[in-house]
Amino acid sequence: MKMFFNRWAAVGGLLLVFTANGYAQSGFTVPPGGTSNLPSGSSMNLACAALTVQGALNMNSAQVDSANAVTIAASGAVDAGQSTITLSGDWSNNGTFAAGTSTVVFNNGCTAGPMQLSGNTVFYNLTLSSTSGSTFVIPAGSNITVNGTLTLQGTNGQPITLVSSSGSPAVINLGPNAHVNQVNTNLNNVQIGAGTNSQGIPTLQTWGLLMLGLLLTALMVWQQRREHS
Repeated sequence: MKMFFNRWAAVGGLLLVFTANGYAQSGFTVPPGGTSNLPSGSSMNLACAALTVQGALNMNSAQVDSANAVTIAASGAVDAGQSTITLSGDWSNNGTFAAGTSTVVFNNGCTAGPMQLSGNTVFYNLTLSSTSGSTFVIPAGSNITVNGTLTLQGTNGQPITLVSSSGSPAVINLGPNAHVNQVNTNLNNVQIGAGTNSQGIPTLQTWGLLMLGLLLTALMVWQQRREHS
């Protein structure tokens, strides 16, 4: 039978808080030059503390819950695999984030203040959600891209708000097969890109090709009538 104690210990970059039911993480840091592999199917609760990656973090299909800030340093590299990361603070990526088919979820579980994204990040699934009308700051001039599903979720009477980090418009780009689920959301100087699965407005080039096709068809009909007259 496993025994747990109400104490803490630092183990391999983790600060473990032991309780009667198991343990929660109150901090997770991968130091420069270090490598951390999370077991597939495992779950780690950061108890509203930070996840900081300065080395290499391989997440496989693990689940990281209740992170405060997530920081990927310039020396850091995250292979997200099929994992899920849930955070309630800022996302700062100055290193490498390989999204795989992972899901990153922002909510207000640890803070009610604005949550800010910074740096260039390509996500697979990205969720920005709140039950208290939180604000999400989207970086202007950075590449924020979603290749899977972008979910923007507020509640009735408490919509979430997406704002640009500066006076310039901020954009969340969508990959070719991306989808958007948007409910109770206000966009303030933030543009959501259109995936190719959406029906777009025909361009001048499209209309030109269509007109050329019609003209060629009319010319063929006229030529046939002339030959038989």
